[in-house]
Amino acid sequence: MFVDGIVCSSFSEFPEFMGRSKKKKPSARQRRSARSRAVSWLFRPRRLVLLAGLAVAAVLWPQMRRQLPDLKSQPQYQITLDRITVTPAPRWIPDNLTEDVLRRVGIRLPLSLHDPALSERIAAAFVTHPWIRTVHRVSRSWPAGIRVDVTYRRPVAMVRGVDGFYPIDTEGCLLPGSDFRQSDVNRYPVVENITTVPAAGQGQPWGDPAVSGAARLAERLLETQEDGRSYWEIWGLAAIEVSAQVGLPEELSDPQYALRTSGGSRIIWGRAPDTRHPGEVSADQKLQRMAEYHRIYGSFDDAPEAYVFDLREWKGIRRSLARDARPDGHR
Repeated sequence: MFVDGIVCSSFSEFPEFMGRSKKKKPSARQRRSARSRAVSWLFRPRRLVLLAGLAVAAVLWPQMRRQLPDLKSQPQYQITLDRITVTPAPRWIPDNLTEDVLRRVGIRLPLSLHDPALSERIAAAFVTHPWIRTVHRVSRSWPAGIRVDVTYRRPVAMVRGVDGFYPIDTEGCLLPGSDFRQSDVNRYPVVENITTVPAAGQGQPWGDPAVSGAARLAERLLETQEDGRSYWEIWGLAAIEVSAQVGLPEELSDPQYALRTSGGSRIIWGRAPDTRHPGEVSADQKLQRMAEYHRIYGSFDDAPEAYVFDLREWKGIRRSLARDARPDGHR
């Protein structure tokens, strides 16, 4: 046999050509044996019962699904108003707070405990309410219940405006005026001489450094003492006055304040309690001076005429008759 000019007796002498030969096909007998084994594996009692069950389930599942109870509509999975628990509120928080929170954002009850976004929705609703300062956590429980842990805003003062009083919290944020009665005005320090209007809505900062500073001063003056009363009550204070804001921009952002007593005397306080002005006497020192004077004399209105008390002096309180003092309180 000739292959490319080479004489050979058979292809067995050249193994590289053996791979080109066709593979041998299985015989009919082998094919019948494979089918027999497959049928034998399939048609066994346990496997037939399993296949039958799967076929029946596939046919009946749509109807069975319609017959199953909808867990979302079951009472134990429904969130109603009475199943929403919020951090116990202080006396100034309205009784219908939770209802008002949901109404403001358009959430309708009942809610489903199966809602995957339920906690996020509740948290977002509470954090936007003007009485809520911080939402710490929203947790779900079964039977259906929601627990909301929050920090509330605390009113500390009333800002006198041209059309009434505006309640503010410790950060100078505007609070809902409709939640206060006229009698509530006497419970809080009144801030006077504010020439601006709120820059944003309820629950947002007023936007004026004079207001935020007055709020921080009011917070210090409302600190409760051993007898359960605040400095504001003990010392017979009537208002926080913002000094006329005239000067450079940096001075306008760090205004000064005076306190007016119920008898007409004035106490020149100076800058806000947390000021960083290097020459300012600290708020603690000023409060100590006032407490000591009140302990000795019993009142800031103990004389026939009104006085002006200046707390800003490093040596102590400077007292002068109101008729001799400058109206702006500057040294």
